[in-house]
Amino acid sequence: MTDQQRFDALGCAGNPLIRTPNLDALAARGARFSQACCSTPVCIASRQSLLKGRRAAQTHWVANHALPGPHPEWPTIMTVLQQAGYHTHGVGKMHFMGRLYGFEAHERMEECRDCRLDDDYLLYLRENGVRTRYPQGLRDLLYYQPQTCGIPEEHSQSAWVARRAVQCLRDHKRYRGDRPLFLWASWIAPHPPFAPCEPYDSLYDPADMPAPVYAERPLSTLPSPAWTHRARLDGAHRDPARIRRIRALYHGQVTHVDDAIGRVLAALDELGLAEDTAVLFTSDHGDMLGDHGLSQKNVPYEPAVRVPLILHWPGRTTPGTVCDDLVGLTDVLPTLIHELKLPYPAALPPLPGSSLLGRTGGGLAEQRMGYMIDYGDRHGRWVCLRTRTHKYVLWADNGTEELYDLVNDPNELSNIAAEAAGLAGSLRDQVLAWEHGHGLPESFDGDTFRTFPGAPVPDHEPKGVSLNEGKWADNLPADEQGEVETFAEAFSRAVARETSLSPAKLSLADYKRKGGPPLTGTPWEDAWRRA
Repeated sequence: MTDQQRFDALGCAGNPLIRTPNLDALAARGARFSQACCSTPVCIASRQSLLKGRRAAQTHWVANHALPGPHPEWPTIMTVLQQAGYHTHGVGKMHFMGRLYGFEAHERMEECRDCRLDDDYLLYLRENGVRTRYPQGLRDLLYYQPQTCGIPEEHSQSAWVARRAVQCLRDHKRYRGDRPLFLWASWIAPHPPFAPCEPYDSLYDPADMPAPVYAERPLSTLPSPAWTHRARLDGAHRDPARIRRIRALYHGQVTHVDDAIGRVLAALDELGLAEDTAVLFTSDHGDMLGDHGLSQKNVPYEPAVRVPLILHWPGRTTPGTVCDDLVGLTDVLPTLIHELKLPYPAALPPLPGSSLLGRTGGGLAEQRMGYMIDYGDRHGRWVCLRTRTHKYVLWADNGTEELYDLVNDPNELSNIAAEAAGLAGSLRDQVLAWEHGHGLPESFDGDTFRTFPGAPVPDHEPKGVSLNEGKWADNLPADEQGEVETFAEAFSRAVARETSLSPAKLSLADYKRKGGPPLTGTPWEDAWRRA
């Protein structure tokens, strides 16, 4: 599993620029689901739906925050497999907020840590004398900006996940060879910050990168909750050199993960496990990468909600299958239950998903008419129905409606909700019925969908930064502070090679006002002092 990988960031998905030979080979041996979506396009909510097979209203995780009150306990992929005798082992980012959810072992590599002791990868860096402060890149001022990482590839995050996953396979075969294994290897890349290590930071020429689609989209056509994702770009969508460099670094991160996945797949072959192992590759959501003038995820547009999904199940998937069924991450747990005959408590409400192997070779037993995607609560709520031909979105913000013809307008350039009022009304009825039955009860006042007044459209492009860097390095004991870079060293190194970046392009005043670390001792010190 990767984090924030777009559906089109694969060679086998038709991307002519990206180099993903190992995932392409996996797709050639198995089935690729070309229309797969996440159920909620943000890290925690998506992962909760994946591991529990439940929608946001049932997990209570509606975004990277949960609804008030206790979280319901549901069986997970790991608990049902563990009850069937599997050893369950996780490596890398899970974003489970300290829970194990049925993992017998979890080797941790997470974001925004406040204590080095809570992260196995940070402890690994210390043990190997790697003097870094931001192993994933700097988040605060440079979160969605180009930068580079000074960690050698052998000690990088992506290499570490692969190495630990391979070691898990080796150890399991040696010591638990008579017990089945579930291994979840989860990479942070290509999630921002966009800071790949060498040689992946220079693998792609920014000049070869396509410009974002609809980067000039007017703010007036975007519901106001999406404006923050334009602000987070800090002007990059209107800066061709910078956004192309960002996209080149994103491609580099994807290729680095592909190489790492290749090491894991090679280990399966070497250990003689490949023909007795089902391999699933996916991501939790995509990334807008400047399309529609937006960063990140959290929105209902194709680059954010669609994900790569490849399944190779020896004897069950037909090599080279490309399946266009409307599937999603909520179908993963039902697939395991169906294929492995796993018990699931009959007293619980039925799972909303279906087996990805309901049809010979790969596919659903019965075709879906649409796949539901939802996000957020109260003012930030939106609900989306994606069919084979159209996408309809209902926002709580002003009750805004969007309708796109995905056949003739795959980039979602024209909202046809007004001109195709009949179709919009029919899809609206389906969305409201789903929200009543499977969404959030608080979305309604009686039978009326609750809406909130939208903010006035600003007369300027929103720009700004958010501060959400982990404080693990700041919180080290005094005698360990010298084991990591100073902030000035880390910042200076990160921007040293970025010719498309300058302090004049970024919101230094906003960064300074919010209390970001001083840029004293960096090449940007004078600009920071003047801000």
